[in-house]
Amino acid sequence: MFDVLARLVAIAAVLWCFSTSALAQTQSPGTQTAGPAVKQAKSKSTTGRVATGRPVPVADNSCDFGVVVTTGDEFTVLTTGLTVFQNKKTVVPIPGWGFNDLIFARTRAAIPAGMSVLRIPHNPAKFPSRDESKDTLKDRLFRDLDAELAEYMRQVAKGSNCRHYIQILNSISPIGSSNYTVRGFGILNQDVVLGRRIYLYALAFIRIFDGRDFSVVRQSSALINVHHSLMVQRLLGRHIGGPYRELPAESFPTRPEDAAGNPALRDGVRAMLTESLDKTLPLLLGARPAARQSDARER
Repeated sequence: MFDVLARLVAIAAVLWCFSTSALAQTQSPGTQTAGPAVKQAKSKSTTGRVATGRPVPVADNSCDFGVVVTTGDEFTVLTTGLTVFQNKKTVVPIPGWGFNDLIFARTRAAIPAGMSVLRIPHNPAKFPSRDESKDTLKDRLFRDLDAELAEYMRQVAKGSNCRHYIQILNSISPIGSSNYTVRGFGILNQDVVLGRRIYLYALAFIRIFDGRDFSVVRQSSALINVHHSLMVQRLLGRHIGGPYRELPAESFPTRPEDAAGNPALRDGVRAMLTESLDKTLPLLLGARPAARQSDARER
């Protein structure tokens, strides 16, 4: 009996020695940082999660489309003659016509339902228009116009975060086969061989930018007959590249400043502008990019 008890005591002593040695190893200086490092890793892995383990929603202030309207506040009263001395051009402010709001409303209506839209204010004083008449051929050959356009829109959209940007601006068109041009919205009194002809026009241009690098992904003049390009329309005898209509001679204002108070001119431009935007914008916003209108100029 005594021998059995002695053996049990000896075994217990050996086991106690092994447990003490193992405890000393787990507390050795080389392994003391193991505990805190695991806690640190766990802390990092749970960043952005709530106590339930679900991801915390990330704040997203982006929008689908930012809309910039850089036209709609001016109306041009233009007279062209057989010589340059007969030409006369007057730009009349038309803030009361509400074209800026109309353009944004038609653009918003063309954007698919469910897409978020941000109206981005435009300050013309911050970005003065460039006088293209002073450009030389050398300047045009060595300038990166795409880079300039991207930088311009980047500054306009600064502070916003949209996936795409839509800019509505003025389009420029030659008058028939002459060297004269018309731009934006206005009325033309043109001297021809057999008399004078009056044209009311509404020329808008649409650009869609990629919100990441501000490259132009689609662009076109706003057209009523969207099935014919401007080149085809010119071959078919269209006098102006874009929406226009001929008016009777008495429609031309006696004084250019009277145009701002003429409801017939306002409603005529409004109707053409609305129809052209409603027909062109859905095509540009669709799956297939619109063809570049190489014969259209815009500004």
